[in-house]
Amino acid sequence: MDIQLQENNDRLVLEFDAARSDLAALRDTLHDHVLTQLKLELALTDPDIAWLSEWLSDTGSMFRLFRRHKFIYSFTLQEIRSISIWRLHVLRPVLHITHSTLFHCLPPPISDPFGRPMVFLKLASLQSSPCSAKDVILQEVERLRLHLTYIRDHYAHTGSFPLQYLVFVDLDGFSNSIQNYNLDLCSWVLTDIIPRYPGMLAAVFLLNYSWMHSGAWSVAKRIIPSSIIARVFFPSRAQLVSYCSPANLPQEYGGSLPTLDQIDDALRSPYQTHHLPPPPPLPDLPNGSPDAPQIVGVETSLPPSPPRSALQRIPSTISLPPMSPGNPFFGYPAIASVSSPHTIRHVQRGPRELVRTLAVLWWRRWSRWIWASMCAAVLVFVLRLLRRARAGAGITIGSTLGTVATIKALVRAISMSSDVRRALT
Repeated sequence: MDIQLQENNDRLVLEFDAARSDLAALRDTLHDHVLTQLKLELALTDPDIAWLSEWLSDTGSMFRLFRRHKFIYSFTLQEIRSISIWRLHVLRPVLHITHSTLFHCLPPPISDPFGRPMVFLKLASLQSSPCSAKDVILQEVERLRLHLTYIRDHYAHTGSFPLQYLVFVDLDGFSNSIQNYNLDLCSWVLTDIIPRYPGMLAAVFLLNYSWMHSGAWSVAKRIIPSSIIARVFFPSRAQLVSYCSPANLPQEYGGSLPTLDQIDDALRSPYQTHHLPPPPPLPDLPNGSPDAPQIVGVETSLPPSPPRSALQRIPSTISLPPMSPGNPFFGYPAIASVSSPHTIRHVQRGPRELVRTLAVLWWRRWSRWIWASMCAAVLVFVLRLLRRARAGAGITIGSTLGTVATIKALVRAISMSSDVRRALT
């Protein structure tokens, strides 16, 4: 276990050092082009731009996304743009809703042997949470990202900063209801959270496990990706203390620190509160409505905003033109959902669209040569006609009329080709 964790950490550090120059170029492109386009398309305000800029300037997050896409520049830019829209429309409203504590991060300088922060999760607390489990997970994962940014800003002078966490999952009290566990929540985490926060977990240590958890794990690892399975460990108490040392573990896990509830939580620091996004506008609900969400830091005594008309309703989808350079399905009309912009799907993809796309690509490739050939043919024909006219031999009225008809046909062909060119481009 120790050797595998060290090898993974060394490989990650080498990849980050090799990608520093590419990350600098990626960050410039994001601020100069992507953020500017989003500002125009979504009519972003200055607080919105400042909140997005903080995430785009997060070197660790950009590196993890860059690494997830195999360091391919274009794929990374497309993914970051989609996540930016998702953060504005999905994540930002959730961050202002009050919720219970799920993760508990030990404050620095407490860390594992490789300088990574240590986070503890008690699954029993997730089941007892009165809030939506998805909202709680969204808020806590964003706090994890901000804490890595805090360590980078305040401890960068000591050398390299951590890019990942070491997560300890306490299974105590979770065995009685494991058969009723929400599998949809696990699927949602794997498909919606991990792709938007990739590579944040260096390893997951499962603590206080029993035979029932081992049986459930033998079934779950058949559907979980192998990259995640390789990071899950079942250490004994002796292995845990040997790896982390007692000075870095709470008392209930064999360490010399106080109990976990007596240790400050690094995820609830003033740095986290300072980097919360601006609160979204209040929904159109009357005061005192039971469906009205409780917004942190917003006075609930404000007068209700006037109802929006149908003409002012925000569209639920964003249409991408078929020939747009930002359309991943070039040549086909595509749409992106505002509520779930991480996926872009095409509307039509039939033989007609395929022929049109191939015709556009062929015309863009060979249009200059075709125009040059047509002009040269007309020029040669006119020169031959003038030469025969000067010779004055064998020119009859019928041949003259035939020549005029041929010239008119050529003119019509050229005009039709120009119309086709405008239609294809």
